[in-house]
Amino acid sequence: MNLYLLAKATHIVGFISWFAGLFYIVRLFVYHAEAGERPEGERTILQPQLELMAGRLWKIITVPAAVLTFIGGIGMVVQLQSLPGWLHLKFALLAGLLAYHLWCGKIRRDQAAGKSTWTGRKLRVFNEGGTMFMVAIVFLAVFKSALSIAWGVGGLLGLGLSLMLGIRLYRRLQDL
Repeated sequence: MNLYLLAKATHIVGFISWFAGLFYIVRLFVYHAEAGERPEGERTILQPQLELMAGRLWKIITVPAAVLTFIGGIGMVVQLQSLPGWLHLKFALLAGLLAYHLWCGKIRRDQAAGKSTWTGRKLRVFNEGGTMFMVAIVFLAVFKSALSIAWGVGGLLGLGLSLMLGIRLYRRLQDL
């Protein structure tokens, strides 16, 4: 059996599940923040349910998927003779993604404790951080050294600008 391919498949399943968990949990954060603006009768039903859902998602899917991603990634790296240059940039992006993951964990704990000051709008913008990490990591892994850092930075800036414009358009349409 090819251990590299097994590690790669494990890594792919892990990161797909990890990103699914990160995307969904931030949506739950948005719903939780918006539920805080509802009448008390609705708020007392919605927020505990959203906290329960976020807790289960975090503990059963998101954190185990992150661990699976690292196991698969480490399994691939240990089989390499040397580390290609693009992999150093991927490690930097992974460090940023891990910080984003930990920040999501803090938001979840703060919401459960009634200490969160995040608004639904700020959380929608925060959610785009996960999208940017996913796009950057996938494009880097696919194109590897063919993707210059200048193109990568330009692409991320373009994506970020597009997302910000989309958020502004969404706000305007919501205000109509």
